[in-house]
Amino acid sequence: NTGNIQLQVIYTQFNTINTSTNTTSSESTVSLISNRIMQSFRSSSHELLNVHIFALLDDEQKGKDKIKANQFGGVPGVTAMIIGLPLSLFYLSYCLTQNHDSGTLLNPFTIEFYHYIIGIHIQLITTHYHIILILVCYLLFQASLAIMLPSRIVSGTPVGVNQDGSIKRLDYKLNGLMAYLLTFIAYYIICYHYHTIPSTFLADNFTLLLVASNILSFIIAIGVSILAYQQNNYQFISQNLMYDFWMGYSRNPRLYNFDLKFFFEGRPGLMLWILLNISFIEKQKQNFDGHYSLSIIIINIFQILFVTDYYYFEEAILTTWDIMEEKFGLMMIWGDIVFVPFFFSIQIHYLSLHSPSIQILSTSYLVFCLCLCISGFLLFRIANLQKHHFSHDSSYVLGLSCYNYFLKRLFGMNRCNMPKYIQTKRGPKILYSGCWGIARRMNLTGDILQSIGWCLLCSFNHFIPYTYIIYLTVCFMHRERRDNEVCQRKFGSDWNRYTNIVQWRFFPNIY
Repeated sequence: NTGNIQLQVIYTQFNTINTSTNTTSSESTVSLISNRIMQSFRSSSHELLNVHIFALLDDEQKGKDKIKANQFGGVPGVTAMIIGLPLSLFYLSYCLTQNHDSGTLLNPFTIEFYHYIIGIHIQLITTHYHIILILVCYLLFQASLAIMLPSRIVSGTPVGVNQDGSIKRLDYKLNGLMAYLLTFIAYYIICYHYHTIPSTFLADNFTLLLVASNILSFIIAIGVSILAYQQNNYQFISQNLMYDFWMGYSRNPRLYNFDLKFFFEGRPGLMLWILLNISFIEKQKQNFDGHYSLSIIIINIFQILFVTDYYYFEEAILTTWDIMEEKFGLMMIWGDIVFVPFFFSIQIHYLSLHSPSIQILSTSYLVFCLCLCISGFLLFRIANLQKHHFSHDSSYVLGLSCYNYFLKRLFGMNRCNMPKYIQTKRGPKILYSGCWGIARRMNLTGDILQSIGWCLLCSFNHFIPYTYIIYLTVCFMHRERRDNEVCQRKFGSDWNRYTNIVQWRFFPNIY
């Protein structure tokens, strides 16, 4: 019942400090405001007041301060990515499908490569336009499942302050696991029960589906930009149209109550990734007299486990960087519905084109790969769960005994029952125990380890399967740098204190 009074006091104190001091540091300003307000509201929550204060500061700065367009190399870098990333996927498809030794890197600076790109676009538009219709129907099917299936409603992290002074949170419908299961039931009925389409349909039309998804991603990005403008829910990052189109105009675009970013982040792309995997396995069986390779089965099992885990712990996605901070533009849309399914399936795509007889691995090598996959997956999941639970309850015990045993055995870390954290002046707490006391992004370290295992299962006959781990490592290194810059601006000296405590970024004593 003091929410409105708190807001009035905040506005008064903010205006007083703005006119009486020359400070430009938001951290110093918040500290001054917090001290003034806490003198009047000793019984109020310091964290709650900080949320109110920073919501006010964000509102004051919105539309005034333009962030310099320097991420991803600025405008030139973004332009190169908009053109180069689709071309890179076309190139990998070209190497896998247009030569007798599928997987050999071909020269991209030839007339044949560009004839190939033009040809598949013409083929899609003139004779295979039904591929676009199938893809649109698939997206609508996934959206229908997200909207209509029974759901658990969960509130996300704070995104601002309501008119009555209460903290504003967005509600999310969590039914991903059920939608995931129904998608595979539908796939089984269509491909195996009624034989409406062959089980190798996705593999046979991979390149055309890639082109169609690429086109749809640009159309959806344009639509989301228009929606943000119509809803007056946009914020320019820079003065450059292409840069803002890539980065996004809105953080939480919604069509009525349907959250577009949450949907595209986790539904169509991840499920299509696994469907493509299954189709490629069927393709290998068709090409090589009904035989599968052990590698293709193992990789598929771990990738299915990875995606199933995503939906089982779907609530944990609400506290990730993508949902909380990233704007929803072409970068996320293209990544979600093009890059994830058509690049993440590259190991199984590659293996499907080669005989199982040349994919026989030694027992010791296979055990090593399995250890990488299992340890990487466990580290990825444990780190994410620790961060997620801590974000909801800072007194949360960091893990069950098995978590602590795993950490101690793998990293020589002592058992830690109570979380250690830095209480920032801004309000949020920075965790530095458990996995997050070993390195700053141990969840990504786990992702890298399991991805190395996937790649190694493809043996060393060709380079193409290893493009995945190269991309992932470079992407994660860049992302960590971006996160570090944002947190430095956001938390100031508190972040410096954290980086002094946790000095390693990914791998202790290495990087």
